[in-house]
Amino acid sequence: MKAFDIGLSALKTQQQTLSVLGNNLANASTPGYHRQRVELASRFPLRDDNLHIGTGVDVTRITRLRDSAIETSLLRNASELGATEKTLAVAQQIESLMTPGDASIHTTLSNFFDRVQKMANAPQDMTVREEFLSSASELVDSFNGLSSQLQSLTRDLRLELDDGVKQVNQHLNDLAELNSKIFQLRTTGSEPNDLLDRRDQLLSELSSWIDADSQTMDLGREQIMVAGGAVVVGSVPVEFQARDFRDGTSGVTLSGLSNPISLTSGKLSSLITALNETIPEFQNRLNELSRQIVREVDQQHAEGMSDQGPYSVLLGSRAVEDVNVPLQYANPEFPIQSGDLYITITEDATGNRRTEKVNIDINNDSLTDVAAKLSALTGVVGTVDSVRKTLMISAEGPYSVDFAGRPDNVPTTSAMTGTSTPRFSGLYTGDVNDAWFVTFSGAGTIGVTEGLTATIRDQAGQIIGVQNVGNGYEAGTEFTLRDGVSLSMGSGTVDATDTFSLAVTSEPDETGILSALGINSLFEGSKPQQFSIRDELRNNPERLATTITGFPGEGLNVASMADLRDMRLDALGGRTFVEELSDITSESGLQVQAAESQNEQLSGFQTRLEADRDAISGVDINQEVLAMMQAERAYQAAARYMSTADQMLEELFNLAR
Repeated sequence: MKAFDIGLSALKTQQQTLSVLGNNLANASTPGYHRQRVELASRFPLRDDNLHIGTGVDVTRITRLRDSAIETSLLRNASELGATEKTLAVAQQIESLMTPGDASIHTTLSNFFDRVQKMANAPQDMTVREEFLSSASELVDSFNGLSSQLQSLTRDLRLELDDGVKQVNQHLNDLAELNSKIFQLRTTGSEPNDLLDRRDQLLSELSSWIDADSQTMDLGREQIMVAGGAVVVGSVPVEFQARDFRDGTSGVTLSGLSNPISLTSGKLSSLITALNETIPEFQNRLNELSRQIVREVDQQHAEGMSDQGPYSVLLGSRAVEDVNVPLQYANPEFPIQSGDLYITITEDATGNRRTEKVNIDINNDSLTDVAAKLSALTGVVGTVDSVRKTLMISAEGPYSVDFAGRPDNVPTTSAMTGTSTPRFSGLYTGDVNDAWFVTFSGAGTIGVTEGLTATIRDQAGQIIGVQNVGNGYEAGTEFTLRDGVSLSMGSGTVDATDTFSLAVTSEPDETGILSALGINSLFEGSKPQQFSIRDELRNNPERLATTITGFPGEGLNVASMADLRDMRLDALGGRTFVEELSDITSESGLQVQAAESQNEQLSGFQTRLEADRDAISGVDINQEVLAMMQAERAYQAAARYMSTADQMLEELFNLAR
């Protein structure tokens, strides 16, 4: 009987071995499958007389060939690779938006300044003005469109985050069910290899979305550790939720909780980084660039005049939140700083003009206060629209106003007792705002008194020049003072105590309030998707502020606008508009290169890890067929053994009969 037990054990063992080998062959290309191996052990021998005779063979277990270190490395690599792949996809989309081309923001910015320069060369040409307005419209449309495309990308990624969380939740639910089944089978004493393979495959798919790992606990329970172990999933699933927080960021939380979970890798981590950091950084830089362009162009436009000269009414197009609180807290659409605003008031009948200085303290002055300070000037009325919360500056009676900063042609002579009338002319070319004071060496008659001189000093008391206005000087003759400004003294007398002054301005608005309030601006709006050209200028190109003097054919203000192309701004890190745009574009390309490099490295590492895993866990068909042939021959040998044992037993029975 021992012989039959030995043979039967051999037959059963080889049958099980063939089943395992067949299962290996059937799953040779199944993702996540680990090759299984039959572990054999001889049965416990029995004593026969003085000998221990073996009793056959048993299958002790079916082993799943798996290297935990390699599997853990693959999970981590899959999670990092998932994050890098998504980072690369986002970076490529941003790069495509920033790529220079015929209709790109680079082209429209270049065309805008080209048209400004062309208008500076031909300021009277209405066709050139219309081309300029068209290029300005194309420029803001480009910024508006680019902002809209980035917002669209944000919406798409936010939806992808929702879909990703749904997939994570489904995987966690499936894993929890598998963990429960695995534990149940283990309680029966068997190892559920196929279920473990399914679990590992699900875990691999999960890790591409969120960092995850597995751990076998006491009593054979399986646990999935998610988000660096912050969340543990056993046989009961958990549910994540994508949320938008009050600070404007997006993230992932556990359902029912409000605090975001910190994710270090996986597609979800990359999506959150893109939504909270990558896209906002590009959006903010582009917004700041567009705002600086609009602000500087509007500021320059406000400091000029149309061919018709000074204005009777200047309407503001940009509002503050509250007209009665200090400007510091009124949230103007562009920043305003404390300083002086120089407004020129012209008497229309005589052409005589005077410059008035209005000091603005943003810590104390509200928009209503600014309007009151303007209204305190003779010939000016400042009005606040309490509904629109904007400012209107209008000329009163026979006056007109502008912010071109021209030197006064007739200074205030209230401190003069003589009969001579001084007159200024020219345009100030200095680079600082200043005040010049003129005094005389003594009393005398202009053009007659020997040794009579006029001394000109700046605000700091430094002598700008000393000019003979006595014998040898012809009354009414202009003489150059400095920086493009000339003075003439009319016939008559001066006294030793006579003095008069002149305000010279290189920057009529030190505060930036003109662009902040949209006074005589080219553009409307203060951020992308709001920018447009003022309808008044779009429909009437002749109202463009091309000049500083108000004389037709003079395009100095447009020339100054063209110079903005090369101006370096602190708000842009000391770069010009073109340099900042190029830097943003380069940054988008660098992010693509960095993501591509990292993705290539992780992909190569994954290939190497998969090769290492396949060397241990993979199914080699040739090797399995060879093992199957060996098992078949062993089965045949066991069958032959059983047949031989049967013949021997039958012969024994025959002898007994």
